[in-house]
Amino acid sequence: MRRLWVPLVPRWLRWSVVVLVAATVFYLSVLVSPGPAGRELLGPLWDKYLHAVAYAGLALVTAYATADWREWPYRRAVAVLVATVAFGVLIEFAQAAVPYRQFSVADMVANAAGAFLVVGWFAVEARVRYRRVDPVDLVEESLVPALGREE
Repeated sequence: MRRLWVPLVPRWLRWSVVVLVAATVFYLSVLVSPGPAGRELLGPLWDKYLHAVAYAGLALVTAYATADWREWPYRRAVAVLVATVAFGVLIEFAQAAVPYRQFSVADMVANAAGAFLVVGWFAVEARVRYRRVDPVDLVEESLVPALGREE
């Protein structure tokens, strides 16, 4: 069976994306007032879907950020899951202190369910081979065909 090649950008960039995603989840979960958007489209559990998607995304970027911990796959999976679920629990406690938000155990369950979707990635990752790349090289490679240059 063939291996899937995935570019592995530098560690600082991977963790920067984790921080960016976590900050976005925090902003949307605590600092922004919830609106009615999506209720008709997704049904009565619309916000639970959004929680699951957000925490699945956070868990996935965290799994990618820890790609160089592959020697310890179970410890790594547990660390990613615990960190993501703990972040979701902390967000719910932060919401309890905000007047236009509320603490919800159901939201915590949705956060954890989304985080646990990353288990699928850990199963697929056994077939992945990472290739270290420099982000500058990726930009240059994508610009060369667009500019019509040949090397």
